[in-house]
Formats: sequence, C-alpha cells, structure tokens
Amino acid sequence: MDLNLCLKVLDAEQIRQADQFTIKNEPIHSIDLMERASEEFVKWYVAEFSVDSPVVIFCGTGNNGGDGLVICRLLNEAGYMVSLFCVGNPDTGSRDFKINYDFIQNYDIPQTVIDSSNFPDLSKGTIIIDAMFGSGLSRPITGVIADLIHHLNEQPCAYRVAVDIASGLGCNERFGEGAIMKATHTVSFQVPKLSLLLPDNEAQSGQLVIRSIGLIEEYIQSLSSSFYYSTEGFIKSFIRSRGKFSHKGTAGKNLLVAGSLGKMGAAVLASRACLRSGAGLLTTHVPGCGINVLQSSVPEAMVIVDENDKLISNMRTLSDFDVIGVGPGIGTDKVTASALSQILDQFDRPMVIDADALNILSENKKWIEKIPKGSVLTPHPGEFKRMVGDWSDDYERLDKQVRFCAEHELILLLKGANSSICNSEGTVIFNSTGNPGMATGGSGDVLTGIIAALLGQGYTGFESALLGAYLHGLAGDLFARQNAEESLIASDLVEFLPKAVRKVSQG
Repeated sequence: MDLNLCLKVLDAEQIRQADQFTIKNEPIHSIDLMERASEEFVKWYVAEFSVDSPVVIFCGTGNNGGDGLVICRLLNEAGYMVSLFCVGNPDTGSRDFKINYDFIQNYDIPQTVIDSSNFPDLSKGTIIIDAMFGSGLSRPITGVIADLIHHLNEQPCAYRVAVDIASGLGCNERFGEGAIMKATHTVSFQVPKLSLLLPDNEAQSGQLVIRSIGLIEEYIQSLSSSFYYSTEGFIKSFIRSRGKFSHKGTAGKNLLVAGSLGKMGAAVLASRACLRSGAGLLTTHVPGCGINVLQSSVPEAMVIVDENDKLISNMRTLSDFDVIGVGPGIGTDKVTASALSQILDQFDRPMVIDADALNILSENKKWIEKIPKGSVLTPHPGEFKRMVGDWSDDYERLDKQVRFCAEHELILLLKGANSSICNSEGTVIFNSTGNPGMATGGSGDVLTGIIAALLGQGYTGFESALLGAYLHGLAGDLFARQNAEESLIASDLVEFLPKAVRKVSQG
C-alpha cells in the first residue's frame, strides 16, 4: 500500500510551502503559477457550464482574488458574459493581484469596487464565482464583507462556485460565527482541504473537484499528514488477482450473521454482495424464518438455521470460518446480544461489525475489548455517537474516531459522503467514490458483505475497509452514469459490483 498514491490532505501552511517550493525549484514565477491554476479552473468550468449563463466574479485583493481576475479574463476570452466585483481596495492588493488587476483594465468587462451601498441583485440564471478569500484565511469574516457574503447567499442564483475553498471556510477549521459563502461547487487546487471533506461543511463546499496545478509532487510527499483522499491509482496499488490454482477454499470461508423476522432483506443483500466481491465459500446464519428466503434468493450460499424462528439466538462452533460479518438486520433483543457475546468469546480473527451489532456494543461497551484486533467496524454517525458520545463538530468527531481506533486497535469506517477510514496508527483516508443516491436502506448491508469477502481473501482490515468503501461507492457511481441517482436502491449496488471490481482490477 503506497499512501503517496493518495492525495494528501494538507493544511494552509503546508500548501503555502508547496507553492513556494515549486516557484523556486521548477522554477516558475508566482504569477505564472496563478495563471496555471486559473487555466485548470476554467477548463473545468467550460466543460460544466453553458456559455449562455452570465458569470459574476467576486475577487478579494489577495492571491485568491488574483486567481479570480485571471479566471475573469479567460472566461471573457472564451465568450462568457462576465462581470467583476472587487472586494477591498485594489491599490492595497498583493503583487500578483495588482498585476492582473491592471491587466484586466484592458478588457471590456463591467467592473465594480464593492462597498456597503452597491451589493448587486443577481438573477436566477447567474453563476457566482467566489474568489474573495482562499485557504490561507486565518480569522472569521466580519463587517462589510460578511454582509456581502450573507447577501450573496440569499440571491436566487443556481450555482456558487468557490475557487479553491469557499470564502470564510478555514482550511482545516471553522471560524466561529464568521460569514461563509455557500458553495454548490468547489474547485480545489492540487490537494483536498480537510474542511471540504466533512459533513458539517456540506453547504459551504458542495460538489468537490480537485485539479492539479503542477506543484512538485516529491515535495508534497515529503510533507507530514495523517489525512489522505483515496484515488483509483492508490486502490489499484494493493488490489490482488487470483492465482491460477486458486479454489473456493483459498478465497475465504465466510460467515454472515444477519436477519430477523421482517429484516431478511438485510441478510440477502449482505450475502449477495459478499459473493459478488469474491468470497469463495459463504455461509449465512439466519433465524428459522429466513431459510426459504435465503435459499431461494441466494442459492450459492449455505445456510445455518438458528433454533429461534424470529431472531439470532445461539451460535454453533465458529472454528471453520476465516471471517465473520455480523449485524445486518439482527435487531437488538437480549438473546441476540447474547449470541453476539458468544461470537466475541469464540472468534479470534478479524471481523466486520455493523448495524445492530454496533448498537448492541453501545449498550455493552466492555465487550468492545473482546473484538479481535484489526476488525472493521462500519457505523454511520448515529451509531458511532452511541458508542463514543456526542461531539461539538466534525473536527471533534474525527478526533474521537482516531482515538477510538488507537485505543482498541481496530479499523473504523465512518459511513457517509467521503467516508473516513481510520486505522490504529491514526491514519485516516477519506473515500472518494459514491453519490447521494446511495443514501438508501440496505446500502450499509451491501458494504458489510463486500468487506467480509475481502477480509476472507486475505486483505488486512484496513485494506478491506478502503477497498470495500471504494468499490461500494464506485458501484453507485457506475449506476448513476446510466440512471437517476434518486432511483438507486441497494440491490443496484450489488448488480453494479462486478463492473466496479473489473474497473479497479484492470491495469
């Protein structure tokens, strides 16, 4: 596993250092690097938005504003209807800002210097480009500029596109009560910023696009970070192919413990996903009511029938299995909790623990110590909160995730957009695949099955969680390329898994 194949998440000072190193050692003038970044933004913008939509660009007087000035010029040259608003005194701007500000005076572009008396009212079809403040911001935005941001957030414009990061949003923190632009899209340069990957900031980040601006990669690799953003190249770096003489016994003997009366769909989804992800042998332990459901829906799976007709209540010997996945649809009844305790007492190899099994652990926190080291837990935020307590914001939530993994020597995949996957060493990798259509019942059951299959094939817990999250999200993305996101159901993820596996398996 080569973490340098991920995109490293850097803080504002590290980004500044990478800029300066590139300027000195490429070498390239800072104003030319600004031009390069702006060209990358405009390439994306032209592919995304019609020339018929008027563009209003708001520029600060720092280097982020300089980017906005170049973007303004390039969009004007591309035939877009562009207007420019300068926020602050142009005469006090940065050197590169002033050069570009003087240059743009040669263009026939409507220009206004903003003060409290001339906030523009914008039409519904207008697209705002926010280039007021970049990732170097270190304080909350107040005063007239804050009033402007509040005004722009209330405009009926369909899109607000942030250059690098929304104005007012810190690179890796939020600044109290300061104003923040609500972005529908953020085009971030070279590396993602931590703030752009956290749910709390969804309204201020929108759809994330990352464009390389050619900063020297060797220097970026030398910088220290615990946070990364997955890439297809990274995933391909540790995916394995089967040997010629592999057989079902070498591809993992998996046990899924899933289902209860009225929730047998969870067991079916997890089982089908497990098999589609390469499991050699799958046995699913279900309550008595599930035997006909499983054997008709998933004929490839063997079935263990619990003595209880409605619930999982008792476990047989577990020594024959390489991996256990437990939780989908099992409920939290006392007899089921007792069965989970039996599993934890008997099984000493990595497991996947999800859904109701996590809720049972939340009521029996001492049992967490019995979970085999290197196991994968896959809570959504509500389940994680029941395990570790509340948090004030997503930065504290992330800190709790890191401390939980270190304390218990476990892998924790916190589900959601840009799911964060953390190992016991404190390395956090944010998943880069997936879409809002995956917010649907049963999606987590599919993920459990995928990760269980990967563990059974010999991947480590961290590898299984990373690859599982990536494939899970990629299956959703492949569906969305052909269909409406809103139409996605969990079974579609299973259907598109083979295409996802094929995509990351190809050289």
